[in-house]
Amino acid sequence: MTPKPTRVENRTIIDCGVFMDNWAKGNIKSLRPLKPGDKPAPEAKVWIPTLGEMLQMPPTELFRLDLGFRNLMCATGLPDTKDLDINACLAKLHQWVQHVKRETERNLHRFRDNPSEYRNSEAYWRAGMMITVLQQDLGVRYNPDCINTEEFKSSGEGFIHGILNGQGGTCANLPILYAAVGRKLGYPIYICGAKRHLFNRWASSDGRERFNIDGSGRGFGSFPDDFYTTGRYQTNPREVQLGFYLRNFEPAEEVGIFMETRGHCLLDKGLIREAIVAYAEAHRLAPFAPTAFYSMMKAINEELRIHAQGKSPSSYREWEGWDDIPRPTTVLKDDFERVIKTRPAFRPTQAIITKGFLEGDTHV
Repeated sequence: MTPKPTRVENRTIIDCGVFMDNWAKGNIKSLRPLKPGDKPAPEAKVWIPTLGEMLQMPPTELFRLDLGFRNLMCATGLPDTKDLDINACLAKLHQWVQHVKRETERNLHRFRDNPSEYRNSEAYWRAGMMITVLQQDLGVRYNPDCINTEEFKSSGEGFIHGILNGQGGTCANLPILYAAVGRKLGYPIYICGAKRHLFNRWASSDGRERFNIDGSGRGFGSFPDDFYTTGRYQTNPREVQLGFYLRNFEPAEEVGIFMETRGHCLLDKGLIREAIVAYAEAHRLAPFAPTAFYSMMKAINEELRIHAQGKSPSSYREWEGWDDIPRPTTVLKDDFERVIKTRPAFRPTQAIITKGFLEGDTHV
């Protein structure tokens, strides 16, 4: 049997600059990847991966893909993204980047006239200016409908197309937008995580500039690391030591976070099987992310609960007369209840998953 090809030979992987520029100029017309034997059109000289191909990329290639593209690709194929126009989204993102760049250069004298007002740091001023322009000029804001809920009513609440379309954002996609814009401006902006929250960090390669960026509220905020371990972000010190919270995410981990968001969107729509697959990819890409693992286990337990009732998740198949099919309900009830009531023993390693990760556990 001929093995299925896993990559396209002689392809050109687009980097951040080439990708955004080509999309904005309309030089790339389709998201369909080139197949062996295809002759690319003159205007489409780059290989564009599908979601499945992107998930299998090594980190060295994954990093070269534009952050906004990676985020939008993880939103494709969801129940409410059939009409998602990635071309238009990336073109608009490019326009926003150019606007921020113009306004930053036009107002640079404000920093040079009074550097002490901005911690004597041009990087700090540039980060604040970026957030301010995006919010005041371009309407970037927190979606007021999402303030008191963690449920994703639409994928736009978790992915950047919601912000680009004027829907507003949440702490799940606002930091992604800020990082996407900042990186196009040449800023060393990373995505970081706290418990139930994402934020950004400016971290120069020489270590001279390092400060947190939080634009989920109104205006620009910069808080110390300790801020993200107390109060509503209360975190066990052991959880921080395990190496996920409060550090800069790697490219694969960024995609892992996007896939976890994808899982949330699917689960909130009742698509349990698809959610489990998304969570599994998130756990593979970001193995130290406790929420990805336990979101996957929660979805698996929900599927077990449905099977224990002698049913099947609607995302599998819907048969007429399904409930009339005879089945050994006693055996199913005993087996599945035993699994549901038993805490999972198949954990990656003790170093990754600890008791402190579970909601409601008493931290020791």
